[in-house]
Amino acid sequence: MDDSNLVSMFEIMDPTNQGFITPVQYREALKNLGLLDPDEVIDEDKEVITRDDFRDDVCIHPAFLQASARKF
Repeated sequence: MDDSNLVSMFEIMDPTNQGFITPVQYREALKNLGLLDPDEVIDEDKEVITRDDFRDDVCIHPAFLQASARKF
């Protein structure tokens, strides 16, 4: 996935352009995008998820997303 797509996806989750989202926002957005099973649990230890965190999850460590992505 190219960087412009990642930026667009993150901006959907961060409509106020704060540069971060909460773990709850992140989990719900991933569910809405079909990238996380509704019953899947993600690590919510961080106080905020930055664009870099999001990019790392999607591009560098996508296994947790791929494992739970909906099959169409």
